[in-house]
Amino acid sequence: MLRLRPILNAGRLQRGYASVTGPHALVLLEHRAGVIESGSLSALTAAQQLGGQVTGLVVGAPDEVKGVVEKAKK
Repeated sequence: MLRLRPILNAGRLQRGYASVTGPHALVLLEHRAGVIESGSLSALTAAQQLGGQVTGLVVGAPDEVKGVVEKAKK
């Protein structure tokens, strides 16, 4: 996503562009009873291969989420 921000310089308006340091990915990790779905694992692997920052989102009961997070870190 490209963000613009106006910069005032010598009385005229200039546009500055945000530069991205690397790819960023947000992966929704689906699970059933604490077991991560294969599609989510594939998406996680693909995001890691991009070489940038990867953030995983896990939603569920507190007792299941901890186990899913630990499995996803491996």
